[in-house]
Amino acid sequence: METKWYSDIWQLIVAPFKRGIPQIVEHGSCRKGFYATVAMALVSLVFSDILPIIVSTIFADKLDGALTIVAALFGGGILNLVLGLLFTFIGIAIYSAIFSWVANKFDANTTYESVLKIMWYEQAYNQIMGLVYFIGFLLLSLPFLLLLGSNPDSTVGSIVWIIIIIFATIAFAVYTFWVCLTLLSRQINKSHLATFGISIITSLIPIIVLGILIGMIALATSR
Repeated sequence: METKWYSDIWQLIVAPFKRGIPQIVEHGSCRKGFYATVAMALVSLVFSDILPIIVSTIFADKLDGALTIVAALFGGGILNLVLGLLFTFIGIAIYSAIFSWVANKFDANTTYESVLKIMWYEQAYNQIMGLVYFIGFLLLSLPFLLLLGSNPDSTVGSIVWIIIIIFATIAFAVYTFWVCLTLLSRQINKSHLATFGISIITSLIPIIVLGILIGMIALATSR
């Protein structure tokens, strides 16, 4: 069954464990994962850089100036987006190569392409979930901001707001982490614990290699 990249991401958001993860594992591809990452990066660019400028200048009755600023921001944003995708591609490619090598040492029987596919989907998923978190943060904070605006000396209201935000942030982070871990574990057909351990080893290898190189350079220059 052929699926579209936006269908894969949508199912991963609304029903990750029931439909999203199985759909990506069975029918996903590196190409569709890359398309999803580019699309989500463009959405993030619009919401984080362009839309706030338009809204603020509309309220200031300076729409013509806003369009000029937005055009400049969009041009610079596209350049930053291209550079960001380039460095993301390099990082994901290196990580996927190391991860697949480590995973196969633990009898995962996976390939570089299958891991790269998951990394692209997870990159897109984390981007869109970051926007979801931002919108949820604003909606959750709005009642407390109105309350504190009418009663700025309310210490209890401030404490309750901070506690709710902290617990909501932790819960959201744990949920997105578990979705990504489940997606990767299903792809390499290993348990969550084994996948987590492989991820830690994969993350440590570049650090160890970099530390060795820095040490060798320091020894060479000290002589």
